[in-house]
Amino acid sequence: MKVLTTPEMKNCTTITEEKFTSIRAITSQYNKLFSIHETTVHKNKTLELCYENHDEYVYVIEGRGELHNYKTGEKHLLKPGTIYHVEKNERHLLKTHERMRGVCIFTPACKGDERHNENGSY
Repeated sequence: MKVLTTPEMKNCTTITEEKFTSIRAITSQYNKLFSIHETTVHKNKTLELCYENHDEYVYVIEGRGELHNYKTGEKHLLKPGTIYHVEKNERHLLKTHERMRGVCIFTPACKGDERHNENGSY
């Protein structure tokens, strides 16, 4: 059994980039099936993403933004309480209108030290 509290999450691997900060709370070290990250994307930022090795599920808990699906052209409003799923190799764009915070689940699990490459993947 593993139990983490918010203060203990501060001791987890934290990735800080210009547009976001991501706390990697549960990684492949503990679980090969999925990893859990708490990610905060700063206000008025745009991220072009396409995860080549993972599906991603996000539960938005704070802030507002938009999710754009390049394949279908669909745009979705993101706000607290929204859950979205992006499949592996699905190009998408995340645009924030406010600081936006979400709980992200990646499957299979991430190692925890990954950073986005030029394609928006890891």
